[in-house]
Amino acid sequence: MKNHKKKVISFIAVVCSLAAASSAFAFNDLSGTQQQVVEALKSKGIVNGVTKDTFVPSRTLKVAEGVQLAVKAMGLEAKPDVSEASYGNIPADAWYAQAFQIAAQNGLPVSGDMNPASAMTREQFADMLYAAIQTTGEYPVIKMYIETADDKDIDADSLDAVQFLLLTKIASLDEKQNFYPDRGITRIEAAEMVYNAVEYVGKMQETQPTEPQPQPEQPESGQDQVTMSIEPVSSTKNKVTLTRNEAPNPGYGIAVDRVDYVSDTEAVIYYKLLSPAPGEMNIQVITDTTTSVELDSKYEKVSIKPADSSADTSSVHLQP
Repeated sequence: MKNHKKKVISFIAVVCSLAAASSAFAFNDLSGTQQQVVEALKSKGIVNGVTKDTFVPSRTLKVAEGVQLAVKAMGLEAKPDVSEASYGNIPADAWYAQAFQIAAQNGLPVSGDMNPASAMTREQFADMLYAAIQTTGEYPVIKMYIETADDKDIDADSLDAVQFLLLTKIASLDEKQNFYPDRGITRIEAAEMVYNAVEYVGKMQETQPTEPQPQPEQPESGQDQVTMSIEPVSSTKNKVTLTRNEAPNPGYGIAVDRVDYVSDTEAVIYYKLLSPAPGEMNIQVITDTTTSVELDSKYEKVSIKPADSSADTSSVHLQP
């Protein structure tokens, strides 16, 4: 995993240097942004031309090319027990044999009965690239759904991959909001998606620690601070609001566990601090989360206390 991160992160520096100087890898059938994208990928050994001088951007990508492209893009490597034997119906001496073996070992959606020479669809390539990205880490994505004009044509098993690529801007829709899942993906379309994927993973990994860090059960420091406010809602009722201050995202909530009525004029509110569910994605923004409960106004002294703690309570005396 460390090697993967170093390879991906260094990609951004290569792109910057290419933008500042003329490239030695120019293809005569590319220009502008497409030329820059392909040059950057070729300099990293991720793509090659069809000939020395041509990339043939409009040609449909073959399955063998798509598998190798996803493997190289994310720097996937063979496991120690990799075999030189053939994979499925793929000859062991085929130029793409190792890519298929590496893809299979890393959980990419390949099978032994795939036809390497067949055209790869946009949906198939989305599945392949998404699976390759997942091997490099888990990245937070805003929980939303991007509608496409051809939703009905996208296979249910490919929906997560397509939505991830659209949400992260690795892939895009056309002006009519179509993804065209069943259409063969061209070499330049695949190159542009790979370019965006490598850049995305590099940026995400730059913001993460190089080694996995233990996750605390609850947020740190001031994020556990809970305050209380009280306001009348009628002549006989008061609304007590508990606020959890400066949580890192809305997934860190607060809930009332129970209310103990200590006497005719005193009540204790017990609360629980909530954490995001495993795998739940939330927008990373500092926020205050609240919960509330209504009490009879006869309770002149109200205290709050963690449900699982023996800590001292915070109290508020209400004016008669």
